[in-house]
Amino acid sequence: MSEPAPPPSAAWYVYGVVSATTQPEGTGIGARPVELVPEGDVAALVSVVPADEFGEASLLERLNDRSWLERTAREHEDTLERALARTTVVPFRLCTVYESREHVVEFLSAHGPALAGLLQRLEGRIELGVKAYFAGAAAPEPDEPQSGREYLLRRQREREAAEEAARFKSEFAQASHEVLAAAAEEARANPPQPPELSGRADEMLLNGAYLVRRDDGRLAEAVAELESRFGPRGVTYELTGPWPPYNFVPPEVVGT
Repeated sequence: MSEPAPPPSAAWYVYGVVSATTQPEGTGIGARPVELVPEGDVAALVSVVPADEFGEASLLERLNDRSWLERTAREHEDTLERALARTTVVPFRLCTVYESREHVVEFLSAHGPALAGLLQRLEGRIELGVKAYFAGAAAPEPDEPQSGREYLLRRQREREAAEEAARFKSEFAQASHEVLAAAAEEARANPPQPPELSGRADEMLLNGAYLVRRDDGRLAEAVAELESRFGPRGVTYELTGPWPPYNFVPPEVVGT
């Protein structure tokens, strides 16, 4: 039976790559069916989308539309997480779009061995994220200094406290990442997010990604150990996931 013809002016939105034996399910972007484009041992997880919405020129404009971007990102992630629950996934970045099915097949043909090797390396593994925030101790409201000497001493103590806090934050972030990396197969320390991205007023000191086996609880145990160690100093941790292993996919393999 021949495949149904795509709609006019169609584009192929690629969520990621899976084994060619995977059975697609559900819907993705814009409630469009999730399909498979196989080539050899691997296959692209795709949805056929309107080219007038996902063409290069349209995307540049739509990426500035916050509501569109949030909805598309949510649908992208939902599709990948649904696949991740059933199989190993090489995730692609948001809005990876090809002009035709043939272009998707060409990509898979060119990168097939590397993608198959990556699927094998990632098999049975997930990405977990750990963010650490520093609130610090609230300083009491100082009384007005009674003399110039008292003022100078106070300023000196404030400088020393600021220097100590800076040392602690630097040493804490490195020590935390080292402990977490020892509990994972691979680890990445990404730049901390500013409050407008993290959604928290506390300063983010660690934004780590860790590749672990699905059934391995050592990372959660390491987070609990760090909380008991650094919590009294004003540090809180946030463990998230499981996520598709974005941070452990070499850009050259997925063509980005």
